[in-house]
Order: sequence, then C-alpha cells, then structure tokens
Amino acid sequence: MSFLDEKQIKYGFDYYHKDESQLKSVVEVSEYHGEKQLMINCTQLGDSFTPQYQTRKEKKRVLQEWCDFLLKNKEAFTELSFGTRMPQELFEAVCAQKKLKKLYIKWGVYSDISKMVNLTELEYLHLGSGASVQSIEPITHLEKLLALSVENFQKIEDYDSLIKLKKLESLSIEGDALGPQYIHVKSLDFLCQMKQLRFFRFLTARLKSKDYTPVLSLKNIEHVTLRPCKEVKKLYDEMIQLSNLKYGLLIDKPELYLK
Repeated sequence: MSFLDEKQIKYGFDYYHKDESQLKSVVEVSEYHGEKQLMINCTQLGDSFTPQYQTRKEKKRVLQEWCDFLLKNKEAFTELSFGTRMPQELFEAVCAQKKLKKLYIKWGVYSDISKMVNLTELEYLHLGSGASVQSIEPITHLEKLLALSVENFQKIEDYDSLIKLKKLESLSIEGDALGPQYIHVKSLDFLCQMKQLRFFRFLTARLKSKDYTPVLSLKNIEHVTLRPCKEVKKLYDEMIQLSNLKYGLLIDKPELYLK
C-alpha cells in the first residue's frame, strides 16, 4: 500500500508550492493561538525582519520561552517547521512533541539527534544542513516514517542502517547545493534492501564505491534524481528502463546524462 500522493512523488514531499496555503509563521510564544501546525522562527533575531530584538537577553528570552513551552505542552503540535537556525536546546525540546507527524528543519547546529527516538508518530522528516550530526541511528527508530530528507550530513558516510525504515517511500540524501559542499557516502548498497522506495534523490554527493547499480534494484521507483557523473551516465540506458520511472532529472533532463 502506498501513502505518498502523486504530487509528493513528482516534486518531493518537502517541495514549496506557492499556490498552497502555508503554515502560520511566528516568532514569540505569545503569537501562538492553539494551532496544530506552525512555523516557528525564534532565532537569528535582530535582522531587518525583526529589528525589535536587539539585545542578547531578549533573543535568549524568546528561545527559552519556546523551549519551555515545547517541553511542557507535549501534545501541542502535529506539524512544525523551523526556517531559522536550530540550536541543540531547541532541537531537544521539539523532540518532546509526542503527536508530531511532520518536522521540517531548514538548518542548524544540532550534533546530537538521539532524542528523536521519542518522535514515534513522525511520518515526514527534513533535516537541513546538519553538518554536525554525529549519527543517523536515532532516525532508524522512527517506524512510521514515510519520507526522509537529510542535507549536508558531513560526518555521515554510512547509510546502511536506513534499511530498518520499512515504510519509507521517499529518500533524499544531499550535500549543500548552494556552497556547494559535497558529502561523501560509502556505498548505495542499502538500496538493494529498500525496494519499497518510490522516490530517490542523491545530489551534491560523492560516492566512494562509484557503484550506482543498486539503483537498478528499485523496482517500485517512480522518481530518480542523480548527479550526472560518468558512472551514472554509463548506467543511464538501464536506469531509464525501470518500469515505474516517470519523474526526476533522469526523465526531465535526459541531455544531462547523454553528453
């Protein structure tokens, strides 16, 4: 049984659609009025958008109030998004949310994600620019996870443990495209045991094994986006024959792989 819809497979579950309603965005706890879905931007204050926060004390107060609220109100949210820097203390407070199904973190400094094991209801997860993350093992405990996107995990080379995520339909592993900052990944062999995947994106990454043949084992795959390196180009004719493939760079930009 598939859970992700056609739009999520075509564009990615965390793609920003301008025509869709967006989450209410707040800075302070006082702006919260019982919403189950919310965007919280409570750090990086004092810029042109939030000039009223000038002192370190004020900035710390806003962050601490959110940490306290999240820790004390553990069933407040089903979806949270963070567009500003995610510090470790805020990350740990978010992990207290027992009913959270969707979590989007744009970027931050959160090296220890061990408390993520508490997010047992989580189905959608984007961890952006997690250059300091030490281990992905906690993610493998999220048994209900349907879609996972990890970005710029500079300290992680081995993704084999993701095979434990039996319900996962969408997987994106990327470096930082804006830098660009490449990540280094040992092997894609884990894909051979993730035949349930319908979406796979692997960009701004250097594959140490240089072996992309595991992608050919993804018999249910509908979207594939890969960096057009020489190893992928050699397999392009085979990849394009995957029976369910209909989206992704392999389909949309064939010229990248035929040069």
